[in-house]
Amino acid sequence: MVAALAVLGGLYMSLQHEVIHGHPTRVRWLNWLLVAAPLGMVLPLDRYRDTHLEHHRAVLTDPLSDPESKYVSAEAWQRSIAPYRWLLFVNQTLAGRLTVGPVLAVVRSIRSDLREMRTRPIVRRAWLLHLIGLAALVVALRAVSMPLWIYALGFVFGGSSLTSLRSFAEHLAVEPGPRTAMVHSGWFFSLIFLNNNLHYAHHEAPAVSWFRLPALAQELDADNVTIGAAGVYRGYGNIARRYLFRPFVHPVYPISATIDA
Repeated sequence: MVAALAVLGGLYMSLQHEVIHGHPTRVRWLNWLLVAAPLGMVLPLDRYRDTHLEHHRAVLTDPLSDPESKYVSAEAWQRSIAPYRWLLFVNQTLAGRLTVGPVLAVVRSIRSDLREMRTRPIVRRAWLLHLIGLAALVVALRAVSMPLWIYALGFVFGGSSLTSLRSFAEHLAVEPGPRTAMVHSGWFFSLIFLNNNLHYAHHEAPAVSWFRLPALAQELDADNVTIGAAGVYRGYGNIARRYLFRPFVHPVYPISATIDA
């Protein structure tokens, strides 16, 4: 039950990502209706949309520009206490990203939104509607006799963990060359992630539908473009063998000149 819910949760989060980029139909309100229910529970869809589109406009991986960066600035590192630094290192291993990573990401997003709420009514409105939707979701789960803890463990945490698997190695702070990687996988993960594992192709053309990404990757010669930069990976097993307990990168953003500019 928990494993099945995790797969559904990961697929639902991938569908939300598709909707943010204008898919799967050309009717915006219909797309939004498909994923408007707060099944992921932890964050409003409107906030995910805003931060993800900002990610596409950002200097990728720069923690002062990219809201989805897994790096911290040198200044933030210096201010951090030792246990938090250790946690940042753990989050750079695949085992850590799949377990503590979803929690860290939610805490970071909520802290950011609490600051934004002070000056942006639209953020307060997004959270108010989200909380109303959450109340309705809890009522619906009770009506179908679904234990809340099973749903939270499977659909919410499991789905977030699968999404964290997809995003683990998809960006790397390198210079020169693209900072977006390619991860080739079999049909199972490609379907759950709606081909977003072909991440370089997605960033090059965010408006392209998920089922067109494999052909686009070939047209862009994506493997040869990324192999000397953010990298090419032959499946998530390959990533696990390399980084399950070994950090993918040091948590401090290495291109400090970009921060200082």
